[in-house]
Amino acid sequence: MSPQHITTITQLRCIALSMPLEFGPYTLTVCELSEYDMPIRRRHACLDLTHGRVLIRAGLAPAQWRRAFLHALVRLVHYAQAVLLHESTEEHLTHSLASGLSQLARRNPRLSWALLRAINPHLRHRQRAPQRLTVGSQPWTVKTMPVKTAARLRVFGQADLERRCIELDPALSGTQLAVIFLHESIHALHHEIGVTDQTSLRIAHSRQADSLLQFFASNPQAAGWWFGLLQPASAPSYERDRSQQRTGLSFSW
Repeated sequence: MSPQHITTITQLRCIALSMPLEFGPYTLTVCELSEYDMPIRRRHACLDLTHGRVLIRAGLAPAQWRRAFLHALVRLVHYAQAVLLHESTEEHLTHSLASGLSQLARRNPRLSWALLRAINPHLRHRQRAPQRLTVGSQPWTVKTMPVKTAARLRVFGQADLERRCIELDPALSGTQLAVIFLHESIHALHHEIGVTDQTSLRIAHSRQADSLLQFFASNPQAAGWWFGLLQPASAPSYERDRSQQRTGLSFSW
């Protein structure tokens, strides 16, 4: 792992440990516990919603910490949106994760930006939508859906699995565009990693978290554009958050 990656993960860890995480009805703190104090010792991360905590095992290497935190966020999103039922379908999982991550980024912009930069340190705010994506190891394209097609199908977007193409309604903007783009991208991820209606929830959640890590790492333009869509016009820029850099380097692993 490059020194730049280690620095941005350190900044993410500092922010996560120092400020509350707001999601759904929950206000959570992120805490580190020793392996022996973790509710489930073999896990690197656990949710303790009774006491309002996200628990991360202390002493993890930077890449392990980043992965553990993202896995905890994916599980939190699904729990808060009640998609923990065994009969949940691939469509349920897709909508829950897309809308949940978008809500997370909107309500916790500093933490979300730090997470995206910890995944890819070269992330920048982008004004233009991506035209190409890497999903798994496969190239995908992003196109505007013809207005007549959107009206006829009564959809805001679709992921064409055969052509590996994501199509978006040209009338979308802002938060709705962000949610629909991520929704269709997650359908694409599920197609490439083999998440179906028959996949168990435990496996589906784990695969989702790992594939999101790869997706945002491989598509910094898409990540920066998606994040920007969710921020109000008056929101501060997180590109050069000097306080992030000062506090981020004060922690040791």
